[in-house]
Amino acid sequence: MDFEIIDSHTHWGPSITLGTNISTRELLSQKEETGIRRAVIIPFPSTAIMSNEINLRVLNECKKIPAFIPYFYIREDFPVIPEEYAGGKWHWMRGWQDSASNYKVLDDQELPDFITRLAATGKPIIFEEELSFTERFVDMAPDIKLIIPHLGLLGGNPLDFLRSFKGKENVYFDTALAAKSTILEFVRSVGPERLLFGSDIPFSSMKNEVPKVLTLPIPDEEKQLILSTNFLRLTKRDG
Repeated sequence: MDFEIIDSHTHWGPSITLGTNISTRELLSQKEETGIRRAVIIPFPSTAIMSNEINLRVLNECKKIPAFIPYFYIREDFPVIPEEYAGGKWHWMRGWQDSASNYKVLDDQELPDFITRLAATGKPIIFEEELSFTERFVDMAPDIKLIIPHLGLLGGNPLDFLRSFKGKENVYFDTALAAKSTILEFVRSVGPERLLFGSDIPFSSMKNEVPKVLTLPIPDEEKQLILSTNFLRLTKRDG
C-alpha cells in the first residue's frame, strides 16, 4: 500500500535558545528522502515568545511552499489562532525552562474567554504541559481538540497520560519521539483514530520517526489514519 504521509509536527526557522535555524531546504530534503507529502511547520517557542514576527514568517513561507502547512504559536497574551493557520501550538504557557507548568495560568481571569474563542475556531492545538495541568485544562476546555505531543513524554509518563485521557474524545496524541511499543499500546487502547504522525524536527528526523508507524503490527488502513487521515479530518483539509 502506498501511504500518504503528513508530518503533523516539525519546527521551522531560528531558535534563540538552541542557537539553530531549521531551513526550508532541510525540511524539503527530509521530506523527499522519506516520501512524506506535506509537513506542518511551527515556530520555535523561544523565538515566538520574543516576537510575533516569526508567526507571520511561517505563514509567508507556507504561501511560497505548497508542501508546508502553517501552525500558529500561541503567545503569552492569549492570541486566538488566525484563520490562515491550520492549527496552533501551546507550549508551557508562562512556564519555566520549557519543562514545568505555571499553574497560575489556569487562574487567569482572561482564560475562560480565551478558551471559548479558541473552541470557536475549531482548530486543533498541540498542547504541551505537565499531566496535572493538562488534566485541569481539558476539564475547562471540553470543546477544544487538543493534541498531546510525544504521547505525553515531556509532560510525564505517557502511560499516565493514556490512562487519564483514554475516555476524552477531544484529546489526541502525536507519535513524535515516542517508542514504537508505546505507540502500539496507545493504538490498542484509544484506537488509531486518535493518533497523528509527527517527527518534531530537529529533535528527531522524518527518517527516524516514519518507520515506527510503518512497521506497527496493525492493518494498513489503521496506519493510514495515523499517517495523514486523522490530521486531515482534524484540520478540515481535503488533502
